Amino acid sequence: MRVPVGSDGWYLSDWSDHPDFEYTEFRGGKTLAVQWASQFRGDFFALRTLRSLVGGTFPPRGDEQIAQEVACRLTSGAWVARRRVVKMEAAIGGSLPEAAVAFPKEERRPAPPPPRTPGPDAPLFPGDIDPAAIAEAQKEAAALGVPFCEECLKAQMAAR
Repeated sequence: MRVPVGSDGWYLSDWSDHPDFEYTEFRGGKTLAVQWASQFRGDFFALRTLRSLVGGTFPPRGDEQIAQEVACRLTSGAWVARRRVVKMEAAIGGSLPEAAVAFPKEERRPAPPPPRTPGPDAPLFPGDIDPAAIAEAQKEAAALGVPFCEECLKAQMAAR
């Protein structure tokens, strides 16, 4: 029995199947087997294949139950999950470079300079104010109950 599952080359077989090619075999405990089976959740055709292998029941099993059943059969040794090993061959007449570096250091662009840090914050008040006079004017305005306006005070002081 060899049943392809999914589009990435995995197939399920029974323990007696001995392929004549190099392969990778799933080996893991129950938790890893559930994760392996769960990788096919978005693949309608793979899930349909797994459902038919597990056997029809009424009411139909959910995706999680199918993954649990496949994991049970994989960990018990009833089924084996394998994938053929594909080796990359060199192009005709050519060979693969020994140590090809993806991004050679010599060809890289230099890193951009670090961002400039902002200078000290600007002063909150201009240098031409008289803070003592402003405070005195605010106190007087509060005592009289009138609104205070700094610009109006400056105009009054300039007029004197």
